[in-house]
Amino acid sequence: MKSKMRSKILNDFWLKVLSVVLAFLLWLVVMNVSDSMITIKVKGIPVQQLNGSALEQLDKVYDVAKGDTVDVIVKGRRSLVEDLNADDFIATADLSTMSITNTVQITVTPKSAAIRDEVNVTCVDNVMRLNLEEKVNLQYSVKVKTFGAVKNGYAVCAYQTSPNIITVEGPKSAVGKVTEVVVKIDVSHHDSPMDLDGEVILYDAYGDEIINDKISVSQNTVKVHLDIYPTKEVPVRVDIKGTPKDGYTMTDVMYQPQTVIIAGATENIETVEELVVDDIYISGMDSDLETTVSLKDYLPDNVFLANASEEVVITVNLEELVKKDIEVTIDDINLLQKTTDREYQLELSDDFAIEVTGLDSVVEQVTIDKLSPKIFCKDMSVGSHNNVEIDLTEIEGLEYKIIGTANLTITSK
Repeated sequence: MKSKMRSKILNDFWLKVLSVVLAFLLWLVVMNVSDSMITIKVKGIPVQQLNGSALEQLDKVYDVAKGDTVDVIVKGRRSLVEDLNADDFIATADLSTMSITNTVQITVTPKSAAIRDEVNVTCVDNVMRLNLEEKVNLQYSVKVKTFGAVKNGYAVCAYQTSPNIITVEGPKSAVGKVTEVVVKIDVSHHDSPMDLDGEVILYDAYGDEIINDKISVSQNTVKVHLDIYPTKEVPVRVDIKGTPKDGYTMTDVMYQPQTVIIAGATENIETVEELVVDDIYISGMDSDLETTVSLKDYLPDNVFLANASEEVVITVNLEELVKKDIEVTIDDINLLQKTTDREYQLELSDDFAIEVTGLDSVVEQVTIDKLSPKIFCKDMSVGSHNNVEIDLTEIEGLEYKIIGTANLTITSK
């Protein structure tokens, strides 16, 4: 019985072995078909920059011109490769190995050690290119800019910051774009001094905020004190000094603004009735004067300007004087206050005339009738009176000069 059974097993043994081998081969075929070798492309793997301090020690700053991300070709079995993405890889560039052409080789490896030896990774472009630039640091005064409206009848007059100087460091081209270091403060509805911390903001020449991670500042915040005081409106007066060149006169003084708003402690502003600009001189001048002065120079101590205009624009108009000789006859001169018992005889020298001096627009309108020359005879005695006084009607803006002589003889009838 045992012999028969053993014989039966031995008779089927090779068949069974063959079946196992065939099954294994079939499994290999199936596996090779379903888990075949494939190639995929993984894009946009971020490249980590290592040892950047090596460039900083050379007082250089850098930015990446090309190669801040990298693409790779990955080859391996489908089961290992088909679901890989950028998060499954580590890409690095050691900046301490930068070449003379400012390039660094990029290395990419899978994060998982289980697949690291099972796949083949090839970089599409394994070069990072850097832009190197000189590192500079510049100092800027801190400016305070307020927004919002303080309580009606009050104004922001002055500010102090601590520190008042900020150092900006970074690439020369980037730092060179900084034109202002500003702290913005909201003053809405305030009517008393303020103390607070403000964030430092960098601005370029176009008034745009500069945001650049290559730029650093010595302090991100500064302490700010704002003085907020009551206000008062006062007039501005311009007092011109000096005399223009001979033959010229000042015809007009124009200036803007004519009123300003001042601010300060109540006891400091209540005594200020006007701001007087009294140091503009026209001595010896023969042409118009245009000048601008800062009203800050005419403010009393502890008084401030509250409105935006800090300057007065002044124009002084000068005009040349003209002269004109007006001929006079005896008939043009009226003898007034005569008495009936006397006779009056007037004689004029051959060169007798009235010289008038003034602005051309005024002089050209002058006539002998407007001057109305006259002699008052009431207090004159009988006899000859030489070079008697001629009385003329005054016209604003004119000066008179009598040329020649007038002689009057008085006799009794």
